[in-house]
This record gives sequence, structure tokens and C-alpha cells, in this order.
Amino acid sequence: MPNCYLLAVCSGSSLDQQSNNVTLFNLVEQLNLRPGVEPPRGLIPLEIHAYFELDPGEVGFEFEMRFCMVAETGLETVSDTGRHKPTAARYRTRTIGLPLPPVIGQYHLRIDWRPTGSEDWHREPVAWPLLIAEAPVRPRVTH
Repeated sequence: MPNCYLLAVCSGSSLDQQSNNVTLFNLVEQLNLRPGVEPPRGLIPLEIHAYFELDPGEVGFEFEMRFCMVAETGLETVSDTGRHKPTAARYRTRTIGLPLPPVIGQYHLRIDWRPTGSEDWHREPVAWPLLIAEAPVRPRVTH
């Protein structure tokens, strides 16, 4: 079964084509949202990076994955589901668009996956803490 060993949220990343190493820019642990401003399609334009290890016999295993914002209250906001078919024992994904929960507060971004065709989701133990706060309204400077 896939094992997620890294989950991170950042504002951008870069892939070095010579070494195949990835650099993550501006790791995000708090979002300050302006009141009344909703991102397009309900997705915050941030990158979600998920890195997996698979046993050698699992290479080629096709699975579906989704991201879930879990509030302290138990409220869950899930992303669209994506299909994956790793071609190596280590597999990484980059998804652009963090699902926007309906209320501000403390959340943990989690990963759910299931074999393609299955109904049952498996939640990975790894989580990324994220505080979603309301940005203070400041008076407009007119001078």
C-alpha cells in the first residue's frame, strides 16, 4: 500500500532537471483571507506536495487520491479525486489548489487514497497543520 512520508503546502516549487531534486518555496502554515473574497472555483492557489513510498511489488498499482481539510470540530472539506499510477518505488505529486473550507479556524490537511474501483478510503497518518484566519480590514490610505 502507498505510504505518504511527506505532505506540505507551499506557494511554489522548482524541479532541477539535472538532479531531479525539488525545491519548495514559502511553506504555508497560516492563510489570512480577506472577508468576502472567494478564490476561483473555491480553490486557494497554493501547491500541495505529497510524497509516497511503495513496495517494489506495488509499482504500477493504480489508486485514487484526494486531499481533505479537517477542522478541530470534525468538519471535512475534500478536494476532487485524482488518479495515480506510480512507475517507481518513490512517487511524488504536486497539486495546485487547496480546497477552501466554509469557516475560518485551525485545520489539518490530510490525504485519503483508495485502490481504483474501491469504495473505501484509507486516511494516511501524515498531516499538515494550517490556520485559516480572517485578515484584518485596514483603512484605505488616501494621501
